[in-house]
Amino acid sequence: MLLYQFRKGTNPRRVIIYLSEKGIDVPRYELDYENKEHRSEKYRAINPSGRAPTLVTDAGLAITDSAAIVEYLEELHPERPMIGADAASRARVRSLERLSADLVARGQLWLWNQTDAFPGKEPAPSRDAADRIFRYITELLDVLEKEIGEHAFIAGPTPTIADFTAFPIFQTARERFDLAFGNDHPRLDSWYKRFRDRPSADY
Repeated sequence: MLLYQFRKGTNPRRVIIYLSEKGIDVPRYELDYENKEHRSEKYRAINPSGRAPTLVTDAGLAITDSAAIVEYLEELHPERPMIGADAASRARVRSLERLSADLVARGQLWLWNQTDAFPGKEPAPSRDAADRIFRYITELLDVLEKEIGEHAFIAGPTPTIADFTAFPIFQTARERFDLAFGNDHPRLDSWYKRFRDRPSADY
């Protein structure tokens, strides 16, 4: 088994954080994004999208979606479930995980326009577009702010895939680009700071 990753990438970090929280040791290969190794013919033969992460299983199957990688590993390692322990908790965790995945997608579109760091994704960044997109981000932040309530983690008292999905877009915005993201949502801001102190959150 081998995980192709880019440790600072928002989507790969979902898997990296999950592995750390779960205590699973998987061999890693760090893709050289600066020199566009992820766009190379060799890597595209493994993952045609040219993106990280990719998990190549012992049987040679290439799993090219971060959520699918997490679910695959969770099935292999069902102890200490992080997708919920029963039907009701799984429904809540998956609901909030999918909301968080939507937040990631909107957040990435916003970053492509808010910064000049992604010319391959957005060659003509528009701050007007960024402002419009952020309104849709705020909609989701408002929902997560209500859902987290007084819990320590997004879906309840213990960390789940909902946290591992949402946290990286906060971290990318705040740490890589020094941009406010969820700072005016006090419960989410407190959650982010608590989660950032966990060993799994370190780059």
